[in-house]
Amino acid sequence: MPVIKRDMQNGFPCWSDVGHYGINSLKKGEVVESHYHDANEYWIIISGTGDCRTEGDSYALGPGDIVLTRAGDEHSLRVTKDMVAVYFYGPVPEGTEIGHRYRENRHA
Repeated sequence: MPVIKRDMQNGFPCWSDVGHYGINSLKKGEVVESHYHDANEYWIIISGTGDCRTEGDSYALGPGDIVLTRAGDEHSLRVTKDMVAVYFYGPVPEGTEIGHRYRENRHA
């Protein structure tokens, strides 16, 4: 069983359903603007609350909730109480990027 260190995320075995992961600590009032990813993304809320918009629907989030977002689907988050969340990506397709992607018509 391999162990992947948070600061050195390479070497995921070919059989792994995880291609990248991290932990986010977000403060009340922070906004994660609308974006998408090249891989499926999953968020597990550990503590705090927020309002998420994904696939055109809005959801109130709290501890124990999981957000599942398909590759290419835009989503955003507004934090309403300091939040800690674990996120991970499914397999990252070869030749694509990890991180937030934006549509060309994005408004800053």
